Amino acid sequence: MTQLANAKFSLNDFELQDGIYFPTDYEQLNKTKHKQKWDKIGKTYYGSQKIEQVAETSPIKQDYTLLTGRPGGTWNKFPLNKSVDSILELGCGYGRAPLHLSKDKNLKCQKYYGIDISEPLLRRLIKVKQEYDFFPGSEFNLICTSAEILPIEDNSIDLVISNCVFMHIPDAQLRNLLTEISRVLKPGGIFVFNHSFHNKFCPSHIIHNFIRKLNPFSRNPVYLKQYSATEIEEMLADSGIKTKCPQYTVEPTEEYAILPETIKAIPVPFAKAINRSLKPSAALKATLAYGFSAYSTQLD
Repeated sequence: MTQLANAKFSLNDFELQDGIYFPTDYEQLNKTKHKQKWDKIGKTYYGSQKIEQVAETSPIKQDYTLLTGRPGGTWNKFPLNKSVDSILELGCGYGRAPLHLSKDKNLKCQKYYGIDISEPLLRRLIKVKQEYDFFPGSEFNLICTSAEILPIEDNSIDLVISNCVFMHIPDAQLRNLLTEISRVLKPGGIFVFNHSFHNKFCPSHIIHNFIRKLNPFSRNPVYLKQYSATEIEEMLADSGIKTKCPQYTVEPTEEYAILPETIKAIPVPFAKAINRSLKPSAALKATLAYGFSAYSTQLD
């Protein structure tokens, strides 16, 4: 980890093929279980492959929300008509968040950097860009790699965004990634980490963790790690993000859960209905929330 953390890459260390930058050790990356998992998921991720299959006359071609829906959470707070020079998205997938920000919020940028470990998702992002032309006129840099070391210059990014990604990253790697984000973020820059941290006090996670620990041979340490708001604050401070961007908030999501909705991919009866019916008081939101978001409060 020390050697990797001290390494520094640029896009000059990557090979550009068919609109995507690949690391020179891509063959080795392809052998990792993490990449194999996300390449498999990426082929049918949330039905996004429909964009490659539908007829030219399909309503999806005219209305992107039929493919992606409208992301909620912190994205609802994003201001209209904002312009920045550069955007970095971590775990960009097929482009759901930037598509929404471009089309619904009229966000503009000169350069967009999208990083994802899943090659199928990045190839689909290219297709989505062709169909909907989000961030028109911008320079696109799509990078297929693990997001631990960012091939981007110091103090060069105005806006860093990520949606539901950090909970899939091991703790040590996440802390290193936050340090990398701090390195590339401009002083006074902006970040939005929507629904990015699982809540350690959420009853659903506590129950699920107990069940996962019963089988020591198949447990995934990534999903045994959740955070409190205080721990997230400490990570943002330790990484240097707090220094670069001192005006931010960490807040519970508006999704609540007292029961896991699935256990070993098996639906738990009535759990979804029970969780959706929860309307906690302000004092209980930080306990029952499924996760936390962290974002700059100077978005406007």
